[in-house]
Amino acid sequence: MIIQSLCQYYDILANEKKGVVPKPGYSQGRVSFALVISRGGDLENIIDLRNGDKKIQPQLMDVPYQDPRSVDIYPYFVCDKANYLFGIEKGKKEEFAKKGSKKKKGDYPNASVILEDTGKEIILVSERSQKCFEAFKVLHHKLLDTNDDVIAKSFLKFLDAWNPTQSLEHPKIRENKDEILKGGFFVVKCEDTYLHQNEVIRRSWDDHFSISDDNQKTVAVQCLVSGQNLPIAGLHQKIMGVYNAQSAGAYLISFNDPAFESYGKKDSSNAPVSELSMFKYTTALNHLLERGSKNKLRIGDTTTVFWADTENKTCENLANFFFDPREIAEENQEKTEAHSRVIDKKTLQLVGDILEKVRTGQPLKESDIGTDPEKTNFFILGLSPNNARLAVRYWYKDNFGNFVTHIVQHFLDMEIIKSEYEPHYISMYRLLKETVPLSSKDNASSPLLGGLVMRSIIGNTQYPVQMYSAILTRVKVERSINYVRAGFIKAYLSRLARFGVTKLKEDLITVSLNEENSNVPYRLGRLFAVLERAQSDTNKEMKSTINSKYFSSASTTPAVVFPVLLKLAQHHIAKSDWGFKSNQSIEEIVSSIDEFPAYLNLEEQGMFMLGYYHQRKDFFKKKETASPAKEEVKHE
Repeated sequence: MIIQSLCQYYDILANEKKGVVPKPGYSQGRVSFALVISRGGDLENIIDLRNGDKKIQPQLMDVPYQDPRSVDIYPYFVCDKANYLFGIEKGKKEEFAKKGSKKKKGDYPNASVILEDTGKEIILVSERSQKCFEAFKVLHHKLLDTNDDVIAKSFLKFLDAWNPTQSLEHPKIRENKDEILKGGFFVVKCEDTYLHQNEVIRRSWDDHFSISDDNQKTVAVQCLVSGQNLPIAGLHQKIMGVYNAQSAGAYLISFNDPAFESYGKKDSSNAPVSELSMFKYTTALNHLLERGSKNKLRIGDTTTVFWADTENKTCENLANFFFDPREIAEENQEKTEAHSRVIDKKTLQLVGDILEKVRTGQPLKESDIGTDPEKTNFFILGLSPNNARLAVRYWYKDNFGNFVTHIVQHFLDMEIIKSEYEPHYISMYRLLKETVPLSSKDNASSPLLGGLVMRSIIGNTQYPVQMYSAILTRVKVERSINYVRAGFIKAYLSRLARFGVTKLKEDLITVSLNEENSNVPYRLGRLFAVLERAQSDTNKEMKSTINSKYFSSASTTPAVVFPVLLKLAQHHIAKSDWGFKSNQSIEEIVSSIDEFPAYLNLEEQGMFMLGYYHQRKDFFKKKETASPAKEEVKHE
């Protein structure tokens, strides 16, 4: 299902006019340099194509398809590294020294010619780099010998005249040797035209790719994705851009151990995927994972991508907002680092309308989002690294209408009273961050929580108890509860009540203070907030408060703590100018409590913290003042 959906998404992207993804036979290469040659085949210049302010990145270019390369020598067409293009390489001396030797000067049997000894490293023409250069030259003669294009002939002249052993004698190679030998890819430019963009040279590549030796040797087998009889892919293209995965990329599908093989089938024959389907799914997934992609976000250690099977971008733009609202600013707010882009009024209105429709149980219509929400499929894929391969953390497929309903229900469940300056929507990043201890050095949440919470949101199921327990622990340890923690506690308890897993009633779990709520743990939380306020009214500069001493035990074993706190509060109330108000609040809250419970379980602890948060917010709520009525003057 995952591979098939990605192939369908590639077809949608390929139909777009802008050429968002490369066509079959081409792939996106990370190009660092351009080799500039003259019509006569002479090397004229080396241009650095990399860019970036904080971190220098190669340019992405559509180049002739590059199969995954293993230890075998395998040249690429008109785009390759220095060891293939020039026949030279750079490495540590130990890599080329004879095993067991004392590494005496010049004792490098794996080096044909040492061009420069830089100390710990050497620049050389090795036996391997010489073979790489020869294989590169053979491939280009094979494809371009019959090509009459002037640029193609110029490049062949360059390859025929180039001598790897004299590479450092060329001033441009010597000037850029440290950079070009780091492993970056080159493209070739002649007369202001890149070879890989030249139409005549591209036709030579297209003819070669469609009848390549590999495809001729591969027996046509029914593809598991398309159902057609086509040549089967050997090694699949690597997937780039997954957080914490290998920088060179990782495989989503691979069979590199006999334990993964069955019925006598080896390697990719275990799950036959055609070359065409492999190209489509890897290209689409790499496109989603590109740097700066709006369809990509990180949740814990999981890289998440999402897409809709429609050319209409409204669905993906809305999903981008719902997944990561922390990057969206209201139109009247200034742009800051935390708010990198400003959402327009139309989208803000659309989001508000969708929330209201879900709140009132109205279905989404095609006129709302520009596409049929019931017929438009929406996909979410969560990937995390696993050695040289990728692990699928979660996979979701449903129509866009259900997706919006589920994720908006999450926002509605998380709704809680908060200050005006605090954001209306809480992102996954912000939510997971609340589980991280203040003393944490890497500031990273548990890798399991992100996937568990994500599955509960998109599946509209109960939130994971692991997340709830982590939030309660942070509140008790830090003796602090903010709108994010209170919002999740409310959301967790609301879903328990909605699904009938607890005796709590959903109408008792409210957004703001509910003075009619007779739930004992909720009232105990309110009572603790009142007692804390009574103490602070007496001495606002007090360093040791009942919060710092008793919060954790009061939320767990109230029968032990509250008699002590009530007795202590009378001393503070007697000294306070507002003591009578504190007494009124205490009497009102305690009137519905017959006895203090000996112990509160996890659900009751959540109600305690919710009552505490609501009561504290009510203290600072702006009171509306009524303006005096103006008397009407009657004239006789």
